[in-house]
Amino acid sequence: MEEKLSPKVEALYKAVMELLLEGREVRKMKVSEITEKAGIGKGTAYEYFESKEELLVDALDYFQKIWADSAQEELSRCGGFMETVNCLFDLLDSVMKRIKREAMVEICNLFFFSPIVRKEKGCIVIQLYSIVEKGRRGGELKEEFPDDYIVLALAGRIFDYVSYSMSIKNDIKNICTPAQIREYLLNSIRMEFLKQT
Repeated sequence: MEEKLSPKVEALYKAVMELLLEGREVRKMKVSEITEKAGIGKGTAYEYFESKEELLVDALDYFQKIWADSAQEELSRCGGFMETVNCLFDLLDSVMKRIKREAMVEICNLFFFSPIVRKEKGCIVIQLYSIVEKGRRGGELKEEFPDDYIVLALAGRIFDYVSYSMSIKNDIKNICTPAQIREYLLNSIRMEFLKQT
């Protein structure tokens, strides 16, 4: 069982997320604005965290775990491999509708590219391994691809989808609609990894 957060740490985490949702860039956040939003003194943050970076990464990791837990409940109700992947895309759509483009870009940069965050497998990667395991149990996936390869490919498709969706939010003129790009990515997953029946 996970250790319960102290009320002050939880307030700091919530403040980080609120600032992100307001469109504040992660790298430009100051401890003073985080603590002000949390309603606690600046020095209090350093009682719990050694640096601003540690606070930011821990806050994002905390919310990623909360999202992953709720996503796992939803994904467990889905049927086979492709239904589960499709459901994951639905969950991503619901998140992207609520989060400003700037915040989503920051979150993607941290979780896809930050070496600090990549010390261990993130929650989304754990979700992807779970989806692949479901596909293996159901006998749906081609045997020639190792699980690590399929997870990496799924992560790449998700990153492509999020990147494309964020460009739509930025009013960049695109030839395809988000629904078309999603269907293309889902078809590429289906063709590459599913056994032909």
